[in-house]
Amino acid sequence: MTLFPIGKEEFVLEGQMPERALLRLRRAHISLFCIKKIEKNQILFRVNRKDSEKVFAIFRSVCYNSGVCSAYTIKSHSVVGVGKYVEQLKRRVGLLLGGLLCIFLWGVSQPLLFSIEFVGTDIYAREGVIALEEAGIRPFAPYQSGKEDWVIAQLLAIPDVEYVSLQKVGHRLVVETRLSPFPKREIATGKMYAKHSGKLVAMTVLRGTPLVNVGEEMQAGDCLVDDAFQTEEGGHVRVEIIARVRIACTHEGIYPVETAEEAFAHAYLQLEDVERIIAKDIEKTAGGYRVKIAYEVIETMNLY
Repeated sequence: MTLFPIGKEEFVLEGQMPERALLRLRRAHISLFCIKKIEKNQILFRVNRKDSEKVFAIFRSVCYNSGVCSAYTIKSHSVVGVGKYVEQLKRRVGLLLGGLLCIFLWGVSQPLLFSIEFVGTDIYAREGVIALEEAGIRPFAPYQSGKEDWVIAQLLAIPDVEYVSLQKVGHRLVVETRLSPFPKREIATGKMYAKHSGKLVAMTVLRGTPLVNVGEEMQAGDCLVDDAFQTEEGGHVRVEIIARVRIACTHEGIYPVETAEEAFAHAYLQLEDVERIIAKDIEKTAGGYRVKIAYEVIETMNLY
């Protein structure tokens, strides 16, 4: 039985006086259409597709019983009408099913996230992965949308980060991070106090009120600049100090070592914030070497 008896099938009948062969088909109650003689001994005709098997049964020499002699030969030429498209569809059904399957799998896998890529800079990739996991965004899992702003806020809280964006491209999440070209510095507030003991050599105060004059001796912890200034009306205004001072300091000590170089090295390691060494004096004593170093330091507040 023909699975899709739709349309008509075209045959070519060949033999001596092929018109007589058509009578055999008519006697078998097979409807014939579009009969056309294309050669002296060839006729082209069409039958309903449901009758195509009867045609081959009548002219068996071209079907499965080629050993039987016959004055006529017949062969299928083509399928016409709607059946032509049905045949094409049958031949391409595997391709269509494969395409539909691919579309289905693509649609099902769209929400999945397979990888996370950091562009711009990956310095804070670890912090980014932690923030994404806290938001429920991780590879090989459904993508949790709606948490992008929270993740961006977590990364922007890092001092050096200036710009963050999240973009899902297919099954990949692209995290773009850019660092600020200018380091963010915290503004120090309050008064400015000396960190070293010595003599004030120079002072530059752009904002604030100086409390020490150049040439005066001071001790570590003394207040150098007040974070307020007095207005002409007699009031006080609080400000953020911007100041820079240079202090001349002296370090002296005895070090029980074998050479003067070792003694100087030990003494130098105890100094902090040395801008430049002005003078040094090393002399041998009974207990080792006495080292005296005169040096200058620079202290600043909100001035870089």
